[in-house]
Amino acid sequence: MNKENMNSNLLDRFRISDADFLGSGMEATVYALDDRKVLKIYNDLSDVTKQERLRDFYAGLKADHLSYELPYIHDILVENGTLVTIEKRMQGNDMQGKLAGMTHDEQTIMMETYLQANLALRSVQGSSTMEGYQLFHDHRMSLGIRDNWYDLLKETIEQKQPALRPYFERDVRGYEKKLTLVKERLASGYAGDYSFIHGDFYPGNILINEKHDVTGLIDFGMLTMYGDYLFDVAIGWVCLDMYNQLNANLAERYLEIIVSTLGEEVRKDLYFYVLIYSLMTANLYSPTCEDGHYRWCVENLNRGDYWEAI
Repeated sequence: MNKENMNSNLLDRFRISDADFLGSGMEATVYALDDRKVLKIYNDLSDVTKQERLRDFYAGLKADHLSYELPYIHDILVENGTLVTIEKRMQGNDMQGKLAGMTHDEQTIMMETYLQANLALRSVQGSSTMEGYQLFHDHRMSLGIRDNWYDLLKETIEQKQPALRPYFERDVRGYEKKLTLVKERLASGYAGDYSFIHGDFYPGNILINEKHDVTGLIDFGMLTMYGDYLFDVAIGWVCLDMYNQLNANLAERYLEIIVSTLGEEVRKDLYFYVLIYSLMTANLYSPTCEDGHYRWCVENLNRGDYWEAI
C-alpha cells in the first residue's frame, strides 16, 4: 500500500475529511479532530522515540504564569507503519503570515509583544532537567559529562565543523581564527542564570489572534536547550525577517526594541549567539551548502561588528 492510500485510510478511520486539513510542515500533515485536538500524520523525518521524548517534555512543563499555550501530546500511535499523534489544538494563526498585512505601527507593537512572549519563557519550569542541557541528544556527539551549557555549544560546533570546513574555508574570511575565538570564549563557561530555550523562536512558530496577542508557541525541537535566555532572543531577532522579504527593516527595528528593553549591554551577547547559531546550522537544510540559509550564515560570519563583540 502506498503512502497516499495509507493516509487516506487513516483519515477514514478518524473520520477526517479534506476539509479538516490545517497545514503541513517538514515533518507532518495536520488535521483538525475537533475544537480541542488535532491529528498529525508524520513522514520519515520523525520517529516514535522523538515523539515520546516530546510528550514527556511537554507534560513536565510548568507554565501556569504563561499567557499563551504550549503544545501537549495526548497520544502516540503507529498505524500500518505510519506514525500518528493526537495533540492539543493550538488557537491562532502564525505570526509570519500576518506581518506583511500590518501597518508600520502595528508591526512595531507586534514586535514588542513578540519580545515579551519570548522573555516570558523564563518563567517556565520543568519537572526534570534536560540530559546534557538539551532536549534531543545527538548520538554522534560524546556522552561525556557536561558541566556547563557552553560545553554543549562548543561540542556541537566541533561536531559540525568537519562537514562545514571545506565550505567555510572558501567563504568565511579568517575562518580558522574566528572558530578559535568562539571556542576560547565558550571554554570560559556560561556563568548566567538558566532558562528553557525554545531554539527556533521565530514568527512561523508563534501563534497570534486577530488582536495580535500571542496565543501559542509550537515546535520545540532539535535546538531546545537549557541555558541563556538571550540565545532565544538572538534567534528571535535574526529570524524575524531573515532575508528582508517584507522590505520593512524589521530586524533593525526589532534590535532597537530589544536593546531599549534589556539594555545596551545585551547587544554583544546577541551578536555572539548569532555567530554560534550560524556555525551550528549552516548546513541544516543543504548538506552541500548550496541554499540560502548557508549563504545567510556566511554573511553573519563575515560581519565585522559581530566579531567585535567577542
